[in-house]
Amino acid sequence: MKKLLKLTLVVLLLVSCKESRKSSDPASSKILEGVMDEVTGKNVDVNEEYALLLVELGTKSPLTNDQLMDAFPKKLSNLSLDPSEQNIIEPKISGGQLVSGRFGDDTVRMEILDAAGQKAVGAILPLKMLHLNKVTSENNNTIRYSKKERNGILTFGTDRDKNTKADFQSELRFLYDNRFYVTLEGKGMDVDALWKAMGIENLSRFKDFNK
Repeated sequence: MKKLLKLTLVVLLLVSCKESRKSSDPASSKILEGVMDEVTGKNVDVNEEYALLLVELGTKSPLTNDQLMDAFPKKLSNLSLDPSEQNIIEPKISGGQLVSGRFGDDTVRMEILDAAGQKAVGAILPLKMLHLNKVTSENNNTIRYSKKERNGILTFGTDRDKNTKADFQSELRFLYDNRFYVTLEGKGMDVDALWKAMGIENLSRFKDFNK
């Protein structure tokens, strides 16, 4: 069965290669690269890495709401946590194991999901797909995707052209301390500036709770 699947992928690859000669689209070559990696087994290590992580996280007990609120940063660099709708300076708990907040008058938004127990699949599979994705930019060049290791953490970034109507121009996603799925959005900044504004040290309390 596996041999048949690989043979099918090879046929698809050859057809795609033929079509790609008719186009100068850089995204096409990245998609072909992804197919080739699957055929040649280069994705095996990535699949195994996330499979092991999924098993490990599935055995952990989620943090309590009080722990999530305690760990959530109250300030990012010079950006203070915005008050809630009830005018209380505290993050918001929603959807189970998810804590979120806004900073600097909604300049930066942050969500952190505790990917322990039943939430492991919902966090790990999207990150795995981002890891395997070979496409780094859209054809119209208004959106640019990136994968970059920062402070030993593999991060997945999205930059939008400043002339687009998007509320936020940048987005970062990553797994902190092999457990906490972090999503950041930033206004008027690229992903590098967003990472700097966050300050990885501001997440250290989550690591304290990761037992």
